Amino acid sequence: MSLLTSTQGTPERTLSLLQILAAHDGRLPRGELLAWLDPALGRDVSEVGNSTAAENTLGSASSLDFAKPSGGHYVLEANLDVRDLDHFADMTHQRLLTLPEDKADSVVLRAFAYFVARTEQAKSTGWLHSATNKIVADGINKAFPERANTGAEGRIFNESKMPPFWRWVGLVGLAVNLPGGGFHPYVAPRLARELAQSSLPRGEEIPIRDVLDVVAERMPYMDGGRLFAVAAEKVGLPAQTRAISPILSTALRDLHEEGLLTLGSRADAAGLVALADDRYSRTKAVQFVTLRAQAADA
Repeated sequence: MSLLTSTQGTPERTLSLLQILAAHDGRLPRGELLAWLDPALGRDVSEVGNSTAAENTLGSASSLDFAKPSGGHYVLEANLDVRDLDHFADMTHQRLLTLPEDKADSVVLRAFAYFVARTEQAKSTGWLHSATNKIVADGINKAFPERANTGAEGRIFNESKMPPFWRWVGLVGLAVNLPGGGFHPYVAPRLARELAQSSLPRGEEIPIRDVLDVVAERMPYMDGGRLFAVAAEKVGLPAQTRAISPILSTALRDLHEEGLLTLGSRADAAGLVALADDRYSRTKAVQFVTLRAQAADA
């Protein structure tokens, strides 16, 4: 199973499973673990632990290798920080970044790279909200090579995977669930955490190019990253050298408004990079970024 086929193995349920294991010295028999996830609550004992949600949650945890089967038990990966959802989000993001392409879950961040590239191509997210899940899934499949182990269908993504996809990218800070509007790509939470955890200096002006290089390395599905480059080529997006994509531009502007960083420029145009058009923002281009001290705690 994978994150996108374990449709009821939500991030919150998966974290609960890992916390249950952590509370039992990192090891429980499979049946006992499933019973913790699906308690009796007045039902016949024979029905306990048989729910699809419990099985899917086990599938999500094992798909990411956070918990593995061993001799009839499930064993928690050593040294996992499962204290809360924020730490779970960080370790999930890092795990997704390191997955080889032949792992089913590698499609999560590659699919997100498609959203970033396609939004840059369209110059807005309007295309996403006017498209059906099938149209979006077809675009993702065209943007990336098919896996050999997808069976007869030969597809790495289909429309039924959209709901769990959004839940997991939402967990790691790449999407927000808008009231009445569904999920929307929004990377400010993850960008804040990645900049805070980077080696970039605080309290001094950093050339925007240096910041973009760090973003491309730590968030390779964004501008200039290796996953973005593949998606951009597949959708026919020309190389951008002096402009920042709409999704990244929104995140930078929002972090500027929140005071986590400052976007700046001077009269000379050396090193100036344009932000995506936003009629509501007075910040049209950026030359340097200053990370505020409080960004270290983001």
